[in-house]
Amino acid sequence: MQFALLVNAAADSPAALTALHTAKALHTHPDHHFYRLFLYADAVHLANCHAWRGDGDNANAAQQWQQWIKESGVSAEVCVGAAQRRGIVSDEHGQTLADGFVLVGLGQWADAMINAERVLQFG
Repeated sequence: MQFALLVNAAADSPAALTALHTAKALHTHPDHHFYRLFLYADAVHLANCHAWRGDGDNANAAQQWQQWIKESGVSAEVCVGAAQRRGIVSDEHGQTLADGFVLVGLGQWADAMINAERVLQFG
């Protein structure tokens, strides 16, 4: 089954970690496949490479998301408009987008809603 995940939750919201735990579970399930993982609204802060860094239980949601994206190889798409409004860029003016995340337009999310078998939203 193909899933599309929309994460709207801010990095300091419990929903951001709930979304991460759900994404991990879906990713490891043999019958499930990510069609698209899309970060929108305040969730784009999860892709900020300058997020506070802790360790162990002190690691924040952004750090945990970034580590999982790096380890899993899942493509994490970030709404370019929402990211730019929040100062997250990946261009000649600077790099604040973490590795493994890519800036895309809302058309990518529209495609996911049309083509994924299931859509889950967190936030």
